[in-house]
Amino acid sequence: MPVYLAGYVFANAGVKYGSGFTVTRNVVAGSYRMTIPVATSAKFFAPVASSVKLHTIARLALVQKDALTGNFMFDIEIRDLTTDALVDGDFSFVAVERSGP
Repeated sequence: MPVYLAGYVFANAGVKYGSGFTVTRNVVAGSYRMTIPVATSAKFFAPVASSVKLHTIARLALVQKDALTGNFMFDIEIRDLTTDALVDGDFSFVAVERSGP
């Protein structure tokens, strides 16, 4: 059974539900960095995010594995659908472990 993580994150980067990851709000509004430590799994993850706020969309802006630490990271951006501007907002996500190394 593959490892998976799921969570609900507030606009201020606080975690309502979920564990096994850390989240930080980047300097720019509406941009968040999710980090899954190598202790959770050494494999890559396939993340998906969904915005909770009306008239916004969540998108994955970066998905990478740090070569030095082995931590898996991905950036989530929350964008307004009408202006395409970055806006703070709650979101949920799921990250499922991929097969292979």
